[in-house]
Amino acid sequence: MFQTHDNREHLAMMERILGRFPSRMALKTRVKYFDKGNLLWSEKSSGGRYVREHCKPLKRYIPKGRTDDEKDAYEEMFDLISKMLLYEPSRRLTLQEALRHCFFKPVNNMSYANRNPSDNTSTR
Repeated sequence: MFQTHDNREHLAMMERILGRFPSRMALKTRVKYFDKGNLLWSEKSSGGRYVREHCKPLKRYIPKGRTDDEKDAYEEMFDLISKMLLYEPSRRLTLQEALRHCFFKPVNNMSYANRNPSDNTSTR
């Protein structure tokens, strides 16, 4: 998702796809990439143009022309991804929370439907 070897460009891609960095985090950093809580990045540079043209907010990756059910599935998937990629680690989903996300509901329903009735082991 973030195909670059340049730290500043990587941060710009993250911000473009995931949204602005939390001010509290940007203000605390000691690296030279932020000033007063803002990423020091020019969209007019060649790297800036690349990021602007090739990176878009996560939910804009949902393909157009899909059925309502397909759109719902994409929205659920991108909701899950966005919660897994939150900037603040303490706010990210845990594995257990991710597995309970509505995106996996069809898979969970299939596993219960395919379970042998004589099998008394729990799949949870």
